[in-house]
Amino acid sequence: MSTLATTNIKNPSSGTNNIELETNGDVTATGSISDSVSNVRTPRVTNISTATTIADEGVYYVSNNPTVTLGAPATGTIMTLYNSSGSSMTLARGSTVVWFRKGADNDTVSHTSVTLGAYSTTTVTFFSSTFAVVTGTDVS
Repeated sequence: MSTLATTNIKNPSSGTNNIELETNGDVTATGSISDSVSNVRTPRVTNISTATTIADEGVYYVSNNPTVTLGAPATGTIMTLYNSSGSSMTLARGSTVVWFRKGADNDTVSHTSVTLGAYSTTTVTFFSSTFAVVTGTDVS
């Protein structure tokens, strides 16, 4: 079996180490780390103003009271929605979400949709691709 040595990837412009692979397998990085959408260290912010289905982690700023439907994200996905309207809106489970529960004491009902109150903040956590729990400041 070979031994892992510390490996550095240098920035060609500055000559400084930007990515280091440590001997214990940890990776450290400086600077921005991005994928095809945005910096992965910062939650994505998506504006929604029409009915849509969401399946990606991130922050959603919702206006105009659309119905937002949950798609089929990966286990562990966390979404935060802010209803920026003075009226309530509907958050619906998609066809692949089997269990959609409110994060309240003794709530064992699988809801087909919940209502998010005006100017409320809501978090949806996927414990599997088919099981989500919604919590927030005004969820009914």
